[in-house]
Amino acid sequence: MLDTSPEQDRAAFRLMALCSRITCDAALYERITRRAAALDARAWGMLPHQAETHGIAPLLYTHLKAASSPAPTEVQRALRGLTLRHRLANRARMAELRLILERLGAAGISVCVLKGAALAHLVYPTPGLRPMRDVDLLVRPSEARWAQRILREMGFSAPPAEGAQLPDKHMAAAQLDEAGFVLSVELHHNLFAATYPLSMTLNDLTGPPQAFDIDGQPAYALDHADMLWHLCQHMRLSSGVFGANRLIWMADVVSYAEHFASEIDWAQLSARYPIVINTLSLLHFLTPLSRKLLASAPIPLGPAPRGVGLDFEGWPRTSIAAQREKGAWGILRDTFAPPEWWLRLYYGLGSAAPLLATRWLRHPWHILGWVAHLIRGWF
Repeated sequence: MLDTSPEQDRAAFRLMALCSRITCDAALYERITRRAAALDARAWGMLPHQAETHGIAPLLYTHLKAASSPAPTEVQRALRGLTLRHRLANRARMAELRLILERLGAAGISVCVLKGAALAHLVYPTPGLRPMRDVDLLVRPSEARWAQRILREMGFSAPPAEGAQLPDKHMAAAQLDEAGFVLSVELHHNLFAATYPLSMTLNDLTGPPQAFDIDGQPAYALDHADMLWHLCQHMRLSSGVFGANRLIWMADVVSYAEHFASEIDWAQLSARYPIVINTLSLLHFLTPLSRKLLASAPIPLGPAPRGVGLDFEGWPRTSIAAQREKGAWGILRDTFAPPEWWLRLYYGLGSAAPLLATRWLRHPWHILGWVAHLIRGWF
C-alpha cells in the first residue's frame, strides 16, 4: 500500500469528513472541491480504502460527483464499484430483514430495528448509501431466546444461549449464507454491554418507537431522542481507548439531527440527553452543521478544539511493544495527553465546556483503572 505524508493523510481525512453527511449546500461543495484539489496522487490512491474503512465510500462517491471534484478516473471507478457493492448487499439484507420482521411480528415479538438498518430507511435517500456489516435488532430480554429460535427455523445458524443467563448485550450472531453472501443478524436484549455504566432495554425506552416501513413491511425504530442518544453513546464508547472512530457514525448523528431538526423537541432532548448536544457541537468542526439545525437546536459552539478529528493513539489501544519507536515519553504523551477534540468527544464535554479536570484528573484516572485491571489479570 502506498505511503503518504502526514499532511496528505490529514487532508484526505478532512475531505472524507466533509462528505460524512447526507446533504451538502453550495458552500460545502466548494470546500469539498478545494480539499480534493489539494490531494496528491498517493493520497488519492489510498482514498477508496480509507473511505471503505470508515464506512463512507458511497457518501464520498456521491458528494465528489456532485461537487465535480478533480478525482482521478481510477478513484472514481473504485468508489463507484464500492457503492454498487453496498447497494446490492443492502438490497439482500433488506429483503431478508422484511421476512424476519414478518415472522417475529406473527409470533407477537416486539422488535426495534437499530442503527444502520433503521437509518438506511429513515434518513438516507436510498439504503445503499448506508453500508452495514450486520443487522441489529432490539427485542425484549424475555423474548430473546424465542426470537433466536425463530431465526434458526428460518435457516439461520443461530446458536442458542447456554445456561440461565442471557449472553451479554446480544445473542450470538445469527448467520445465513445465500449464494456466497453471508447475512449476519444480532438480536440485542440491551443496547449496551454489562461492563458499561449504561443500560437500555426495549422495556426502558423513554418514548414510543417510531414507525416506518421496509418495502411495505411495517417496522419500528427508536424515537428521536433515544435514537440520537444511542448513536452518540455508541460512537463515544466504540471509539474509546480500545476502538477507532469511524466517520459513518458521525454521518449518522449529523444526518439524523439535520433530517429531523424541525420535528425534534430540542429543549426536552438537551435536558434529558445533553451528550447529544455536546457531540453535535464537536462534529460541527469536522462537517459543519446546517443553518437549519443550528437555528433549531441549542448547540453552543465554543472555539475549535485542538486536534479536530485526531484519534487516541496511546495505550491500551496500541500495545507498548508496537509503540516503541515513539520512546517512553511519546507513549506517555499519547496515552495521558491525547488530542483535545478526542477528549471532549469521549468524555461527552462538547466544545464549550471546561477541560482542565478531565485532562488532568478524569482521563489519567481512567487510564490508571485499566492499568489496575491489567495487573489484576496477572495474579
